[in-house]
Amino acid sequence: MNEIKKLDKKQMTQNVCNLLVKSGEPFESIALYLGISDRLIYYWQEGKRSPNLEHIYGISQLLGVSVESILN
Repeated sequence: MNEIKKLDKKQMTQNVCNLLVKSGEPFESIALYLGISDRLIYYWQEGKRSPNLEHIYGISQLLGVSVESILN
């Protein structure tokens, strides 16, 4: 049986932040779409927090990318 690959939360958070910046969308608009405060996105950028699965799913829908591409 293959070993399960562990999720690298730091890399995942960096992937999210990179995608959000590349999108060119204002963080306020992204936060509104996700139903969160824009401050939470800044926490992700600062490495103080990581997005949860619901946020990752919403970001994938908003930006048209796969959840897997965000997680890897």
